[in-house]
Amino acid sequence: MSHAHPAASTSALTRAADDGRLGEFVAASSPARAELDAAARRYTRPLQVQVRGRPGTGRDTLARALRERLSITAIGPGEGDDGQVDADLWVYLLTGPPRRADHQNLATLPTDRTIVVLGKADIHGDPAVADRLAARCADQILTPVYPVSPLLACVDLRDDEFDFLRRLVAAGEEMPSMAAQFPTATLAGRPTPAGAAPFLGDERALRAGLLRRVDQHGLERALDLIADHDPAGAAVDALNDELRAMGRMTSLLDPVRQRIASVRHWRALELRAQVARIAARGHDRDTLEYLLAGEAVPA
Repeated sequence: MSHAHPAASTSALTRAADDGRLGEFVAASSPARAELDAAARRYTRPLQVQVRGRPGTGRDTLARALRERLSITAIGPGEGDDGQVDADLWVYLLTGPPRRADHQNLATLPTDRTIVVLGKADIHGDPAVADRLAARCADQILTPVYPVSPLLACVDLRDDEFDFLRRLVAAGEEMPSMAAQFPTATLAGRPTPAGAAPFLGDERALRAGLLRRVDQHGLERALDLIADHDPAGAAVDALNDELRAMGRMTSLLDPVRQRIASVRHWRALELRAQVARIAARGHDRDTLEYLLAGEAVPA
């Protein structure tokens, strides 16, 4: 889908912007100096990614996962005037086979700068099941689809929550298969992990908070991981790391990198248009036209 545009990325104009020298082509007193510096800053700004998808699909959580796991400036729904002006890439979120609204929305996005993901991949348990569903989606929209679990990618269990989950494992408690709630029995008088003190926390609040922040499927994964490890040697940081890895957000790194050439191409077009507007106003017109033409600027 993406296309490389080497000429745009190596022009004299873009080199000057990349080097922070664009404003230096005119005198410090020139009215064009500030505008050129602003145009260069816009050209070199951090990558801007807008998250799109149908309402209720988890766009806010995906935007948060992009920020926290990939350090990408992600624009969620309702942020930055819907991100229409500053977005470089679009990440479109599916939760299953694409619906008519998904096809319509995707048709409005630039194909060379759009990445499609299948969210909530963890609900399928086996990653291979999520991979097969993503492949089915890809066949329908004729573009790759990457399965991810943004909620898992954002997991940040606290020490008290980790201790509580260890106690659930020791007591043999499991998440119910069809209802997103814990059984109502309490931990009072039930087995505890080796070396642990009696539980004195607010059990009801912990249960409610975990379900809200991690959800049923994430908690199932957490309980399984704790059960698979030596409870006495487990650590909350290690559990968080394992759960975040199950979010599979790093699978988006290569698709993002593959689209950088297209991003630079469209930014270069925007930069040229801005410099042309400055030149048309008569500010250092000859100098800027030489620069736009890619020729050496007269001394």
